[in-house]
Amino acid sequence: MRLSRRVVALGAISALLGVGADARALSDERAVEPAVRAEPASGLAAPGEAAADFESWAARHAKSYESAEEWIRRAAIFAENAAFVAKHNAEHERGEHSHWLGLNHLADLTREEFSKMLGYDRSLRSVSDRREPADSSDWEYADVRAPPEKDWVSEGAVTRVKNQGQCGSCWAFSTTGSVEGVNFIKTGSLVSVSEEELVSCSTKGNAGCDGGLMDNALDWIVRNGGIDSEDDWPYDAEKGRCGWFAKKFRRPVRIDGFTDVPPEDEDALEKAVAMQPVSVAIEADHRSFQLYAGGVYAADDCGTQLDHGVLVVGYGFDADSPGHKHFWKVKNSWGDAWGEDGFIRIAKGGKGPAGQCGVASEPVYPTKKDDAATEPSFWNDLADLAADFRTEMVAGGGEGGGFAAAR
Repeated sequence: MRLSRRVVALGAISALLGVGADARALSDERAVEPAVRAEPASGLAAPGEAAADFESWAARHAKSYESAEEWIRRAAIFAENAAFVAKHNAEHERGEHSHWLGLNHLADLTREEFSKMLGYDRSLRSVSDRREPADSSDWEYADVRAPPEKDWVSEGAVTRVKNQGQCGSCWAFSTTGSVEGVNFIKTGSLVSVSEEELVSCSTKGNAGCDGGLMDNALDWIVRNGGIDSEDDWPYDAEKGRCGWFAKKFRRPVRIDGFTDVPPEDEDALEKAVAMQPVSVAIEADHRSFQLYAGGVYAADDCGTQLDHGVLVVGYGFDADSPGHKHFWKVKNSWGDAWGEDGFIRIAKGGKGPAGQCGVASEPVYPTKKDDAATEPSFWNDLADLAADFRTEMVAGGGEGGGFAAAR
């Protein structure tokens, strides 16, 4: 007689929580962080309740798994994350943390799967592309008197929170966010631009779903004469065809260039964010970041190994925070079910020159001197056609028969 998934999962979760078994016995040992030992008496649900919690969570997030074995594996990962969340939140209640965690839609992911969403790759910056660090005494915003608080979301300069999916394209979402922001500030029009165009076409120094850099993406937009809208080229969470048959050439948003903020200087970053949303890289490969649900994120173990591109859209002060009170408001690209409706407040100040999670390490923002959009030229079209030809030649007629299939 075949057992129901719930009965099978109940046995697995009972073994994990009731006996203290390590979830890594039910999944790839390298795929999850070390288990957090906790007994049900410490605030965790009893094993039967844990199985019911997983079923309810899976239904709420429209999760489906191909087999009973996969369901068991995900239930075990979820249970371990539930133990981690319960322990952390109990410490938060005691005033030990200024942020709290939750079982969001990422709570069934292994460490390996989660890491695929972290696509900021410093190694993609070539030696020839490395610029001298900006001088804090004479850069563009050196004399700005930043207000005590700033929120570009409330001012209308930030599009809705998007979702990059299981693709290391965070660099593209960080880039589009800063471009959307400066375009709104200069034109008064908020246009959501295409991450998919960057993933598919910005290949000099970027690697699609395998990582990239915001500087390289901004450089591509400048050289391309602009970027298409999201409506014209929706996101597919994978690298697609770039060229004549994929592009609509409207390019409604353009920029003139981009500027680095003086590195490891939160005062300089504050001045820049006072003027426009800023692309930044942070270290995000922590379970506490994966499962962040609210508050001012001030994790002691979050350093400067930059691996994730995000967008700083403001800063402020939370008098009710039990710990760190000053924060950067950051837009992420993991959907609005993560964090505070898709945003995270990261501790501002008091975390060394690079800031919490390295937020002030490598900030960059686009520049735009006027509100004119660039119409694609004949040479733009010709270059795109040539690129498509090269792709077809290399693929040898792959992707369903080359040009004939694309028409």
